[in-house]
Amino acid sequence: MKSTHQDPENFYKEFEKEWNMRVHTYTNSLTFTHAFGKALEKHLDLIVIQQKVIKNWLSELDIPNKEEFVTLAGRKVDCLEKIDSLEETMYELNMDLKKDNTELKKLNTSLSDMLYFMENEWKNVKVCKIKTLENELDELKKLFNN
Repeated sequence: MKSTHQDPENFYKEFEKEWNMRVHTYTNSLTFTHAFGKALEKHLDLIVIQQKVIKNWLSELDIPNKEEFVTLAGRKVDCLEKIDSLEETMYELNMDLKKDNTELKKLNTSLSDMLYFMENEWKNVKVCKIKTLENELDELKKLFNN
């Protein structure tokens, strides 16, 4: 037995083609364009009214709205940038401080060495003076004893 029905794929393609032509014919008119424009204007008016109602309710309930969140997010970004800048400055200051501490340690070591040298020199000068004074005293004694 042979089927009298068309191939389903061709049937649906023709069906789609026919309905596309009908929709195009219906929507390709000035009447449809005006009606669609009026409906779109009414829809946009309703959206504006809903936005006002939502904004009023949010302010009544003391809940932040989208603009306040945007402002807050901007402030947060600014604060994060400032924190990053401060962290970078602190890092640089810390590195400079370490460098200065190293220089101070070197200077302290150098000063300690110089102090040690000066103390030794002072002791040597004292010892030399004492020996010189002892020698002079001995010579004076010899002069008086003679």
